[in-house]
Amino acid sequence: MGEETLFSKKIITRNKAFFLDLKQNDNGKFLKVTENNGSKRSFVFIPEEGLKEFSESITEIISGHFQV
Repeated sequence: MGEETLFSKKIITRNKAFFLDLKQNDNGKFLKVTENNGSKRSFVFIPEEGLKEFSESITEIISGHFQV
């Protein structure tokens, strides 16, 4: 089985685009976060078992340090 995209979201802020892609392959589900500034692309891969902690950490950072 190849890589399958289950969900995708694009966020544009300042001069960057971020792509949040929930994907699945033979190893399971994972979140692929891509940062694209027009000349360079960077990737972060978060496996399914780390998504809950990742989400909780992002929420903690945002709620503790930003007014949204």
